Amino acid sequence: MSKGRLGVLALLIAAPLLIGASLLVIGGDRPVSDDGPAPPPSSTDSMGTVTGAATTAAGDPVRGASVRVSSLDEPAPAIPEIGVLTGDTGRYEWRLPPGRYEIVVSTSERDSAPQTATVAAGVVTQLDFTLP
Repeated sequence: MSKGRLGVLALLIAAPLLIGASLLVIGGDRPVSDDGPAPPPSSTDSMGTVTGAATTAAGDPVRGASVRVSSLDEPAPAIPEIGVLTGDTGRYEWRLPPGRYEIVVSTSERDSAPQTATVAAGVVTQLDFTLP
């Protein structure tokens, strides 16, 4: 077999192995969020969690509301997700890097008043919203 053919054969064998190994190292195709609870914080956790509920003034859960954050810090940390939605019970949970954030919950018809949260590594911060 010629050197050129051996090189092509080696490349055809090595490429899938390198791609597969790379996917294992970087975690492959994992979801960025789910409806399940966040894992309990550990002492080495570099992220914090903001959790809470969105309700109407009558106390009914607001389902499918958009939760948005804006960093109040300079420079602003990278926020891992664009936004999260409240679940069927009106609850939400968002893991964020430590820092100060302004958080708003909104639907197509109404917005909550913005609230400020300070997120600390390994700490769960409770922040509930009432939509008018």
